Amino acid sequence: MAYLVAELRQRLAAIDMVAEDQFRFPVTQAKLAEALGLSTVHVNRVLQSFRAQGILDIHDSVVTLRDIEKIVEIGGFNELNLLPLESA
Repeated sequence: MAYLVAELRQRLAAIDMVAEDQFRFPVTQAKLAEALGLSTVHVNRVLQSFRAQGILDIHDSVVTLRDIEKIVEIGGFNELNLLPLESA
């Protein structure tokens, strides 16, 4: 989950869709769990843990990143692994 959040932030920032470390994420915990191959209970527990640690919060379909460095560290995210967007 941390990797996904870090990658989404990076990709959305590239198209100016991140403001003040916030971005829209209109996905339910059930859909997130399904996409990641996890149980809904596990997704909920991880998100609660992130909230409790002050790392991130999700409220009204908006992700607020409170510690992006920690998200990147937890997820093992490396922006160099992203493929460049093709120009049209």
